[in-house]
Amino acid sequence: MAEGRIPQSFIDDVLLRTDIVDVIDARVKLKRAGKNYSACCPFHQEKTPSFTVNREKQFYYCFGCGASGNALSFLLEHDRLDFIDGLKQLASNVGLSLPETRSSNVPAAPSQQPLYDALEKAAHFYEQQLRTHKQRNSAVTYLKKRGLTGKLAQHFRIGYAPPGWDNLLQTLGLEADQKQLLLQAGLLIHHEERNSFYDALRDRVIFPIRDFRGRVIAFGGRVLGDDKPKYLNSPESTVFHKGRELYGLYEAKQSGKLSRLIVVEGYMDVVALAQHGIHEAVATLGTATSTAHVERMLRVVNDIIFCFDGDDAGRRAAWRALENALPMVGDDVNLRFLFLPEGEDPDSLVRREGADLFRARMQADAITLTELLFTHLSEDLDLSTLEGRSRLASTSLPLIAQMPDSLFRSLVIQSLSERTQLSQDLINSQLMIAASKPKPPTEPQPAPNQASRNETERKSFQRVPSQRPERPRLRTLSAQVIALILRQPELVARWREDMYRGLADEFTPLLLRLRDDISANPQLSLAAILGRWHGTEQGDALATIAATDLLPSHEQPELEVVDIEHQLNLRALQAELDILTEQLRQTPDHQTLQAISACQRKIHTLQQTRRRPTS
Repeated sequence: MAEGRIPQSFIDDVLLRTDIVDVIDARVKLKRAGKNYSACCPFHQEKTPSFTVNREKQFYYCFGCGASGNALSFLLEHDRLDFIDGLKQLASNVGLSLPETRSSNVPAAPSQQPLYDALEKAAHFYEQQLRTHKQRNSAVTYLKKRGLTGKLAQHFRIGYAPPGWDNLLQTLGLEADQKQLLLQAGLLIHHEERNSFYDALRDRVIFPIRDFRGRVIAFGGRVLGDDKPKYLNSPESTVFHKGRELYGLYEAKQSGKLSRLIVVEGYMDVVALAQHGIHEAVATLGTATSTAHVERMLRVVNDIIFCFDGDDAGRRAAWRALENALPMVGDDVNLRFLFLPEGEDPDSLVRREGADLFRARMQADAITLTELLFTHLSEDLDLSTLEGRSRLASTSLPLIAQMPDSLFRSLVIQSLSERTQLSQDLINSQLMIAASKPKPPTEPQPAPNQASRNETERKSFQRVPSQRPERPRLRTLSAQVIALILRQPELVARWREDMYRGLADEFTPLLLRLRDDISANPQLSLAAILGRWHGTEQGDALATIAATDLLPSHEQPELEVVDIEHQLNLRALQAELDILTEQLRQTPDHQTLQAISACQRKIHTLQQTRRRPTS
């Protein structure tokens, strides 16, 4: 076989002929579970099976760790094969040979294993420096002062980046390919004017960040002197996406069966709690708690406590966590919020009070999601007045609309009814209207104006920001449309392009690209679609949507299609109305006014005749 890129059509053909159940069952014993097959996940340790394989969709997904893909991606991950060898094996199984091609020397899907290997070598280097470097005493003293033992430092693989510009470079980066990998990981910086390289992390305590399989994917570094910034986090890479990863989650899962997780704000908070026997703490990596974070934690436990400072910044962080958690809450989910005394963080508090008092504080002082929701929204409102109750209802409805249908949501509606003296029927009718309106785009917050020692370093390693833009919710209409299209690709041809014009959420660009892909290749199977996107952030989103049924379950799927069509048309009309309203404001004329009236009548008619799936 000649070198070159394998035609996508050949890859699709191999996947179309391959039975994923046979491929996986030969390596992991599968058991029939309804229309699916299940097993304990081969990619992480577990006792209860959460790994599911669907023969119809030719797709696997682990609800415990999020591993997902088709038969080819399973071979690449499980057998540690490179792309060509994995594809060759599948092709051979179905009687095909890899085609001859010289169209490109770029591999179709480069393996990330060399990058994982380079990150592992870097982690080992930093660990060695903490034990052997002649200037390690400053790091050792710092860790001892924070109450850490050598055993715990070893458990978290804490290390040390010694002073100097090229310690890592001289140890691991002298060969060109290794230097390129360290650059890709952000561990080396290229000074373009001098055409020289130097270490990104210097004179810092190092915290390796590990994924669900324990592989090192990034690093955090805390300065030991007075240099700024205090913390540096790895930049994003092909194996590290900070909006989805949680520091300490792998270590927490290794400590035994978890019943809950505690979300804190820093590396040392996680480590200090573990030192005192509280092993269930995790931390976000310089970002607000996102929907993806909550979703990942709820695959492991149903009980989460968000632990933040009691100051304004801590309360803002808690509120963002609540907003992004709303699409995930349900009858079996328990989310609570603990605000610490002023001037305290989990690290300082557990060292001062001890583990027992810290646990007692969580039990006694943590408030529920509902308490935080209504307390926050009721601030500065006088609920004894009609105006105050009206304001509480109007601000609550868009948030409650994000919650999935459940008994818990019904109880939240009941609580809102009691606080506002509005009937539950009226609230439910208003929720239907709120759900049909497009969510306004989130305004991005300006980045903090903080200077680093040079521009190149800021691009390579990113400081921890104090605030992040709100992450859009997962259960958007675009995500629901994607889920339906993945089930019924023929809908792409059925639905007009102008039906999508009212969509403007985080999944809309992915939806439009998926629509174009299927339009150009209507014969694609789900496995082929996911294979084309595998290894990308968009591919992860597609896999999650494909594995999670975002739409109401119904015996008549056509009713689901009708409901989505109604919502798309309603959004499109609302977008048209917005354009006409702005046009009328700028250039008033009778024709535009008539168009607005006609558009409003169409919206009213759709709202009156909208059919929703019934249970």
